[in-house]
Amino acid sequence: MTAHRPPAAARPFLDWLSSQHTQDGVLLLGDARPFFHDETAYTAACGDDPAPFDAGEGLAALLRATGADTSAPALEIGCGFGYLSLGLARANPFPLLLLTDTSPGFLRILGDRLRAHGMEWAADESVPASSRTPAPGAVRLGILSGDAMQEIPDASLSCITMRATLHHVADVDAFLAQAARVLRPGGHLVFEEPCREALLLMGVLVAQMPELAAARGVDVTPRQLELVDLFRRMVEFYCRQDIDKSTAEDKHLFHPVEIAARCRAHGFDTAVYANTTLASLKYLQAESPLPPTFFHDTTRAYIASVCRMPELAPLFDATIADACAYIDACSRGGRGPHYISVFDARRA
Repeated sequence: MTAHRPPAAARPFLDWLSSQHTQDGVLLLGDARPFFHDETAYTAACGDDPAPFDAGEGLAALLRATGADTSAPALEIGCGFGYLSLGLARANPFPLLLLTDTSPGFLRILGDRLRAHGMEWAADESVPASSRTPAPGAVRLGILSGDAMQEIPDASLSCITMRATLHHVADVDAFLAQAARVLRPGGHLVFEEPCREALLLMGVLVAQMPELAAARGVDVTPRQLELVDLFRRMVEFYCRQDIDKSTAEDKHLFHPVEIAARCRAHGFDTAVYANTTLASLKYLQAESPLPPTFFHDTTRAYIASVCRMPELAPLFDATIADACAYIDACSRGGRGPHYISVFDARRA
């Protein structure tokens, strides 16, 4: 068998990986921590994705369109059950793609999904670690968090990517400093993240539901009142930056301008694709066209499905649907309140 000779740019990261321990083919790069919810139940609740490769292939398309250097490995942080991972693994332009999470449960689920689609991911543990040289385009799984990147070698990665992960990181500035350190010059930190602007507006509207219902003669159940208060307090917790969030699973909401400024402070030039997902970049390589009812539909779906509060959907229709329609009318010709955006931060 002819030994694979990886690009010189890949060598520092591969050498570091060769010194790490594995268990059942998974690299042990940090402390394991289960997800806040049962991983299997959470994955099932998210349902079957009709386009399981679009997000990762959208990221690959963005990197091609921007002329990104892919000669060094790439790292996904917070891969979960693989919403982004599957397509990126299939389109993998890197000498090695390392998919990581703190949850062994999620990594087991992702490993099964990769193999179901014909993609191998485990290191051969019968071969001494120092002798393992991944084939081009290899995929590995590992235990790692965004708060524990200190051991990764300097300037050893071409890309770091995340989807809905930054708001789980306790110290965002420390993470960005580490990302800047481990990326090669010109390397990309690409992430999709929910944004504070739209979520704060949703919190304001939902908090008004009981008063609007009373004015319109709409009955409100005790359970609906409980959920309205929970939603209001949830948004407040995510938005505030003056309280301890270290023990919470979801911690933050950011305004896009704030994210770009924080990235800039750590040496990144940042492009923002407003109200756009990684999946849509597969087809558009630009901001997604927004339907005329974007804010209305997004708000209703976020409350009923994402937050799993379907009891509030009838109350939404009876109280704040018209206010959401007004916001949509005011947003025509523009991007509307930022709900979810893709950020492409390039290291200078």
